[in-house]
Amino acid sequence: MEDEQNVVKDFNDIELNKHELDFLRLSFPKIHLYESPMIGTEEIRQYIYCKRIIYFRHVIKAPMEQTVKMELGTKKHEILQALEGKDDESSISKYYNIYLTDPQINLVGVIDYFEFDGKEAYPVEIKTGKVPKNGVEKRFKYQIVAQAILIEKNFNFLVKKAKIAYTKEKKVIEIPITIDDKIKVMEIIREIQKIIKNEEIPPPTKDKAKCVDCECRKYC
Repeated sequence: MEDEQNVVKDFNDIELNKHELDFLRLSFPKIHLYESPMIGTEEIRQYIYCKRIIYFRHVIKAPMEQTVKMELGTKKHEILQALEGKDDESSISKYYNIYLTDPQINLVGVIDYFEFDGKEAYPVEIKTGKVPKNGVEKRFKYQIVAQAILIEKNFNFLVKKAKIAYTKEKKVIEIPITIDDKIKVMEIIREIQKIIKNEEIPPPTKDKAKCVDCECRKYC
């Protein structure tokens, strides 16, 4: 125990270059040393909804209150658990609650559910509402694109699509994922990292309707 404390003390006393950091990552697999903040797929959605959520949650670490939308998210996980227990006779392999990381682009996330049909893999998002008339909202689209990137990086599949299952209407829609979509997610990751590193509060959203059911409304 004393040796471990000395090692940690040494970490704080020296500045490590990339080669030394790589050595430590291999020598101490339980210690995660990243040169930039790791960004979750959930942060991608939050950033598009309102940049200030990133600041309140990850810079000042304000406690978040449970909202109606967060309760719906809990219901989604209950649906996934029910799906996981069902036998499927099709040739599609299904994987649930997979934790994936990609330190190269500083992205991390839990993939609730993805499928592999023998040729390609793709994430599947569960929604408890109705199919939107004007298409999938950007915040949900880029969140699922981020999931696609993690699947690509970890399993060496080129992910070109995603599926969204709307339980209320019992309908599944397929959305294409392009190179431009993936580049956009990379740009968002860099912008989120800037907010966290610089600790500067972004301007509020111009859409005040978003503030009505926001978990950060009492801080903003």
